[in-house]
Amino acid sequence: MAKKYYWLKLPSNFFVDPKIKKLRRIAGGDTYVIIFLKMMLLVINTNGILEFEGIEKTLEDELSLKLDEDENNVKVVLAFLSSNGELEEVSDEAFLLQRVPDLVGKEGDSAERMRKLRERKNIGEIPSTSHCDGYVTRSDTEKEKDIDKEIKPSLLLSPTSHKPTYDLKDIKSFREQLSNMYPNFYFSLSGEMGYSREHRGFCLKSGYIFSLHTNKLVDRSESFELWQYLFYRKDRVFELANTQIQNQHKEENYANNN
Repeated sequence: MAKKYYWLKLPSNFFVDPKIKKLRRIAGGDTYVIIFLKMMLLVINTNGILEFEGIEKTLEDELSLKLDEDENNVKVVLAFLSSNGELEEVSDEAFLLQRVPDLVGKEGDSAERMRKLRERKNIGEIPSTSHCDGYVTRSDTEKEKDIDKEIKPSLLLSPTSHKPTYDLKDIKSFREQLSNMYPNFYFSLSGEMGYSREHRGFCLKSGYIFSLHTNKLVDRSESFELWQYLFYRKDRVFELANTQIQNQHKEENYANNN
């Protein structure tokens, strides 16, 4: 399996950020900032998703164990992050550290080879990071155009007078299967389901649906509707996801041979 490297791109103004300054001014604030940094490093390879695994009874206990930090200090940091818009609950077992996705740098072996190839051919730099892993040889705009062609009209909803019935367990099983098999699946619904034609689409991120238009995880209500949408046309979804993987492999093979 190809190696993937991650790093945290800490901005030069991190310590003058008003929220960080506010945290530091609390008694014991320097310790709290260190805990926050350790939390970001903990979720660096899950694009900011912090999962409560149930190893301990509470999230703060579990983080205290993982970070090797005092439970009460961790509790203070979690409360501060939640009240200042830095920590978002996306499910009962998952939370998003809001600023992490924009601070994560990552590069795989094939991406590194392709970047060097592009440098040799003088055709521009390849982005070092993206909100969604995926093709390394084309821009997001180019990918959207290709995928829009793939999706329309076969993936989009056909007019119907009633909604199909569904079982929540089936949708959950489908979600787990798609996330495990195709963790970077991308899809676009521009002009459909109330989304504008300018909407950039969605991708999977650690099993959750991420909006490329807002650069945020979608909320619970929107997520549920989207998972239903994908579930109703799951055969087409898996077909499209497999095509995306095949295209990625072709590009990686090209990079390896040049």
